[in-house]
Amino acid sequence: MTENKISLYLWPGQTHFGFGAAALAGETARSLAATAVFILADPGVVQAGLLATIADSLAAAGLPTVIYDQVVPNPSIASVEVAAAAFRASGANVQIGVGGGSGLDTTKAVKLLAGGPPDALIWEYATMLGNEKRPYPSPAAMPPTIAIPTTAGTGAEVTPWAVLTHPEKQMKFSVGGATTIPDVALVDPELTLTLPARLTAATGMDALSHLIEAYVSTNHNPVLDPMILYGIELVGRSLRTAVARGNNRQARSDMLQASMIGGIAISSKWLGACHSLAHPLSSLADMHHGLACGMMLPHQMWYSHVGALERYAAVAEALMPGDVCRSVREQAQGAVTAVHNLLTDIDLPTCLRDAGVSEDLISALAKAAITDLNWWTNPRAVSEDVMADLYQQAW
Repeated sequence: MTENKISLYLWPGQTHFGFGAAALAGETARSLAATAVFILADPGVVQAGLLATIADSLAAAGLPTVIYDQVVPNPSIASVEVAAAAFRASGANVQIGVGGGSGLDTTKAVKLLAGGPPDALIWEYATMLGNEKRPYPSPAAMPPTIAIPTTAGTGAEVTPWAVLTHPEKQMKFSVGGATTIPDVALVDPELTLTLPARLTAATGMDALSHLIEAYVSTNHNPVLDPMILYGIELVGRSLRTAVARGNNRQARSDMLQASMIGGIAISSKWLGACHSLAHPLSSLADMHHGLACGMMLPHQMWYSHVGALERYAAVAEALMPGDVCRSVREQAQGAVTAVHNLLTDIDLPTCLRDAGVSEDLISALAKAAITDLNWWTNPRAVSEDVMADLYQQAW
């Protein structure tokens, strides 16, 4: 029965999608009343020349620009607080985040810190603190923000949260809400054409995990379901090509669209146990988030599929159109096989031991995973013991 359920939809701000969208940076910043612009990126983005189009557009609009190129992977508390201090010192009033999940999450965290009092710490805004967290600043106090992704994975350009690392607690935590969604997203497949194959594969699996977990989530958001299935279909038909032939423009466009759909999907339907399992692999084993999601996804799906047979069967149909099995159960199990085969085809490891994770770490990983509340919307209930079993199977 669904008639008594109330669905929540968090939609992104203005989103421009297509080849050449990054060249809109100047006029977009102008529309946000920019007088000077602060660009956040990691050193790799700068070295790859991905800021050139953006910087040229801002220059053509007559906007002074400060480039901050110290974004780090799995951004920590200290890294975002340093970035926020640099934004305040820059004199800019609009910021542009350019990069993958780490760059865009850092940008959203800076948006939050810059809108609050100077003595605020990012941990004080953590969603897991519930009613004890520091009140968020008003939208008017936070700097207008433009997000420009360079990977097809996180969909962070259209999500409300920043996922950060707490080094002392050895855990991931999130900050943000509806007011921290970037004001504008410029989603340009051109910026993904030179992404290396390994990163294309890992970020692609991140996008797929978002889509699948959102689709089988216990949150009821029926308007999104057809769009999510379309996103899964895009990954099924284009990720292999994007990895094998990175300059294939159609495959790159498909994957960036799938990533964006995944971001919209998780903003309203949330995630599941795969992300609870993946986050500790990043914080405790320093694993790339997309790789962690990809490795844990088949195991989480096999465990969870009995709680959402028809949904997982629909996932299988989206990944392998026309490959209809004899029963819903068999088709749902076929979704697991399809994801495993995809991992193999894009040359990602399928075992934690092959990714350098020590078996001795499993107990600590499970303890951390059960504290990551993404599993709340998983279609089958989990426990710390279940988490440990899933890590063991993956190992």
